[in-house]
Amino acid sequence: MARKKKHKRQQQNVLESVFGIKLEGGDGDHASPTLSATPDPAAVEARAEEIAQRRERASYAALIRTTAAEAAREVGIRKDRARGFVKLLDLSGVSVSSDGEPDTTEIARIVRAGVDEFPELRARGTTAYGSASRYPGGGNS
Repeated sequence: MARKKKHKRQQQNVLESVFGIKLEGGDGDHASPTLSATPDPAAVEARAEEIAQRRERASYAALIRTTAAEAAREVGIRKDRARGFVKLLDLSGVSVSSDGEPDTTEIARIVRAGVDEFPELRARGTTAYGSASRYPGGGNS
């Protein structure tokens, strides 16, 4: 019998120490859980702010990747390879304005550098600066 009581006590200590729940009741079989501490409103607000900032950063990162994929297609990266190409680029230095618009000049610079580094991803007949023909008139001879 002593062993059973020890187990019950240990269970109550774990619930209280880990989850902040203290079991109260007469016989122990029908105990109702109660919270031993109320959450601090400032801590709850700080946690909500942290989550909002994390989501905002994620949305900015997605917008930067989408803009970079569009820029990659414009400079001649094959359409089916543009998203994979963007994954190879380091876009961590791209800033976002207060209006939520990414720095397109910086993205274009990074994409051009990536095209120079990975020319095999370009579509045929394109250069790092977009579609171009070898011949000024557009002819083949």
